[in-house]
Amino acid sequence: MALSPEEKAARHRQRLLDKAREYQTSTYLRKFVAPLFQKMIRAEAGADDRRYVTAVVEGEIRQVERELGQCVCVTCGAVWLWDSGIDGMHTGHFLASRRNSILLEEDNVAPQCAWCNYFCSGAQQEFRKWMLAVRGAAAVQRSEQLKTESRSFDRDELIDMRIAFAARLKAAEERMKDAEGVEP
Repeated sequence: MALSPEEKAARHRQRLLDKAREYQTSTYLRKFVAPLFQKMIRAEAGADDRRYVTAVVEGEIRQVERELGQCVCVTCGAVWLWDSGIDGMHTGHFLASRRNSILLEEDNVAPQCAWCNYFCSGAQQEFRKWMLAVRGAAAVQRSEQLKTESRSFDRDELIDMRIAFAARLKAAEERMKDAEGVEP
C-alpha cells in the first residue's frame, strides 16, 4: 500500500525529529539548520531572474551584471556561482550575534564573497551601505534591535525550519535547472 504525500511528509518529519534528539538544540541549529538556511539564501539569489543586481562596488552603489545561477557579493560586486564552495560565495550576516535572534533572519543576510565575509570580517561599512540602499533604514533598525535580544528554538521549530528551508532550496535549484534550456 502506497503512502499518501501527507503520510510521507509525517514520516520524514518524524525521522528528522528522531535525529534531532541526538543533539542539543543549539548544536542541531548550528550543524544542520543554519548551513541549510545559508545555502538556501544563496540558491534563491542565484535563481533570481534579474540580470542586474545592486551591490557596493568601490564604495558606490552600482548595478552588477550576472547570469542565472550566479550571486553577486553585496559588498564588492564579485560574481560567483551560487554553489561555488568555501572559497567562492558565502552567505554573509549584516550583524553577527551569538544570541540566535538574527541568525536566521533573512533581512540580516545576503550573498557575500569569501574575501569580504571572512578576510574583511563582513565588510561592515559596505554591508551597511548596501542594507540601507536595498533593504531600507527600517530593516537595519529592526536587525539592530533584534541583535540585542536572545532567542531559543525548540526541536519542533528547528525541524519545521529545516523542512521549509530544504523545500525552498529545492525550488530554487529547480528554477535554475528549468531556466538552463531557455534562451534569454
